[in-house]
Amino acid sequence: MAADELTRALIEETTLEDISESYRPVVEIIGIEKFIELSEYAKGDELYFPKTENIIAPARNRRIKKEWNGYNSKQLAEKYNLTTKQIGNILKDEPMIGQMSLFDMDNGE
Repeated sequence: MAADELTRALIEETTLEDISESYRPVVEIIGIEKFIELSEYAKGDELYFPKTENIIAPARNRRIKKEWNGYNSKQLAEKYNLTTKQIGNILKDEPMIGQMSLFDMDNGE
């Protein structure tokens, strides 16, 4: 039996009880095979998983930028459970609605 075949057989025989209790909640979410894949990826190093809010923040910020009409910062803050200052930070690089850029101006040519 080749090493890969032996490893595959041992993975198939591995049960939840074989996994350390501290890792069982993760195994229950992703399964033993995916847990082993993560283990192979980490190679013994600890992995950090960011909070959900940090993962979804870019998508939230894109929505805020699309929904912003120039006057609804307070409503967006309420909708997304943020402060108006946070909304302002998200929108700080967005052009003012109706404001022309230098590139939009006709040089009289």
